[in-house]
Amino acid sequence: MYYEQLNQMKENFKQTDLICIVDKKGNILYYNNYNDVCNKLGSNDVIGMPLLEVYPWLSNETSTVLKVIEKGEPIVNELQCYEVNKSFTVNAINSAFPLKNKSDLLGAVIVSTNLDEKPHKMKKNSRIHKEALATLHAKYTFNDIVTVSEGLNLTKIQLKKAALKDSNILIYGETGTGKELFAHSIHNDSSRRNFPLVAQNCAAIPSTLIESILFGTTKGSFTGAEDKQGIFEIADGGTLFLDEINSMPIEMQVKLLRVIEERTVRRIGDHRDIPINVRVIASTNENPMNLLKEKRFREDLFYRLNVVSVEIPPLRKRKEDIDYLCSYFINYYNQAFGENITGLDSEARKILNNYGWPGNVRELRNCIEGAFNLVDGSIITPKELPTYILASEEDAPIKKLSDGNSLMDLVEQYEKEILKDALVKTHFNIAKAARLLAIPRQSFYNKMKKYKLQT
Repeated sequence: MYYEQLNQMKENFKQTDLICIVDKKGNILYYNNYNDVCNKLGSNDVIGMPLLEVYPWLSNETSTVLKVIEKGEPIVNELQCYEVNKSFTVNAINSAFPLKNKSDLLGAVIVSTNLDEKPHKMKKNSRIHKEALATLHAKYTFNDIVTVSEGLNLTKIQLKKAALKDSNILIYGETGTGKELFAHSIHNDSSRRNFPLVAQNCAAIPSTLIESILFGTTKGSFTGAEDKQGIFEIADGGTLFLDEINSMPIEMQVKLLRVIEERTVRRIGDHRDIPINVRVIASTNENPMNLLKEKRFREDLFYRLNVVSVEIPPLRKRKEDIDYLCSYFINYYNQAFGENITGLDSEARKILNNYGWPGNVRELRNCIEGAFNLVDGSIITPKELPTYILASEEDAPIKKLSDGNSLMDLVEQYEKEILKDALVKTHFNIAKAARLLAIPRQSFYNKMKKYKLQT
């Protein structure tokens, strides 16, 4: 995976308007301006300056490179729209990669390609325009989804089948469970693999720009407006991944539904409907049923997207993956850092298996990477684990005892949670839930009655 990311970075250099390196504080160390329409200062004037002073319309939340510094993970082919001022916006593909050594994060490098239709640079259907779009490909396959969980492997099999069709897909899973990996994998296994995959985090779109980003603009439609493609047009022939669609304002969901149903898009200020051929994969980090009940997700849009739906279980519900992922990430960082860590000691392994992992796989990966920065020998021990994880381990038994729970209470509480989980996984089909737990259906009924569980 590490070398694949390096190769991806080299690919991005082929069609780029800007290369910039910043240190971990966000100060510019290197700046190569090939065609940076957002900054007119010149490369010699910005060295040493804070990135947010050179690009004041950005923030820690919207800057691709600053997000990479915060999380320590690469972001590849992020499509972004920058509002430089009220009359000037820029559409760009940004990729950023962390720069690390064994002991610290040093900074990050970003490469940016402008996607706007400028006569001298990016005429639609020109060679350069096509090459820029060609960089919008999926970087993950189903082989990159690492698991020994029977349930998650079944989900992989189901989505491999669904990838061969063109139906829309809705993915539900907590933050950090790998929804983007599945979206990339679906695209890579589909007949659309040679066309763009455009990923857009709906939570990251400013409310004032969301319509123009989705559908594009027409010159003269408002002050300073230019002819710009929206992401539906950019993704034409390929796949559009709308991450955190639950963050999209309800009024925009109506317009999104129209585009999906009619397979045409109308730019802001235009009277023409432009045909599009796009498969939509959407994801939500909140339970869709709760969103519907709270009127934050339109039912008609939900049913239009929910043709194929899957739930990615959190790491705490597939504990069998923890040891396997630890070994995988240890091998990964041995390659990345040139180390030879052989594994975890028994106590560290026990602590990681007992922890609840609210940040899921992403949190586990960061935990292992952090341990690589602190370990002295060849084995990771508890002292190299994050203090908040150690604190949770210490507090857990104290909390249980302070609640006054007997052993029988704890066993019954655990059994109730297992029954509830089985019902949810089988969509409250009692016969299937009983088979899942390998118990007679009557026994399942009796336990439901005991714990007052409703279907």
